[in-house]
Amino acid sequence: MTMKNGFYFCVGYFIKFGENMFRSVCRRYLKRNRFPYRKYQDKNKCIFIHIPKTAGTSLLQSLGKKRAGGRDHISWLVYRKSDAQKFKRYFKFAFVRDPLDRTYSAYKYLLRGGNQSGDLMVAERIKQYPSFEAFVLEGLGNGHFRSHVMFRPQADFVVNGNDEIVVDFIGKFENIEEDFNYVKSKLGLKSDLAQANRSTDSNNEYLESLKQNKQVMSVITSIYAQDYLQFGYPLPS
Repeated sequence: MTMKNGFYFCVGYFIKFGENMFRSVCRRYLKRNRFPYRKYQDKNKCIFIHIPKTAGTSLLQSLGKKRAGGRDHISWLVYRKSDAQKFKRYFKFAFVRDPLDRTYSAYKYLLRGGNQSGDLMVAERIKQYPSFEAFVLEGLGNGHFRSHVMFRPQADFVVNGNDEIVVDFIGKFENIEEDFNYVKSKLGLKSDLAQANRSTDSNNEYLESLKQNKQVMSVITSIYAQDYLQFGYPLPS
């Protein structure tokens, strides 16, 4: 239903059923047609592009999102096509993470069942690989799982076809407290960074050892080459 048709739809209800029904129908219509803009985004005049496994749940709570559900892992283009004026006016930001660290965190998350409702079958497939190294080499390396949102390159969410970052600010998971303070100052937020669902999957010693595995890193740096380039993460020597 277009906005014009929705207007006439609501007016029709007003004529037929009166003011109370009119208000109720219009509230439901506007709520349904808000996507992808959520209440907290309109309230704060911001667009937070939630890249998976970058402490997004904590960030959402700090921005005032009330419910845990509805974590929209969608790209900048969806926001712009939905409402170009909001996209132009609102403060746009995202957080990113070291590609190897993020891939490992996503792997562990899905191995535990992910969001349960939609990821249990994926979890069973991932369990077929005896280790993370095998998952990278035999899974991702052979083209499997790459369309899953957890393993999509981060650049897909915030970089356009001209290799330009199209948001106003890119924060880093590794520097999240300081970078969130910048977001907080830009938006005039009063709340500190929430600690909800903060990942404990990172194993620095294990990940450092993986960086010496040339086969594993060849796959990771190939899939996420743009992430390394755009976000300034050092390529392993």
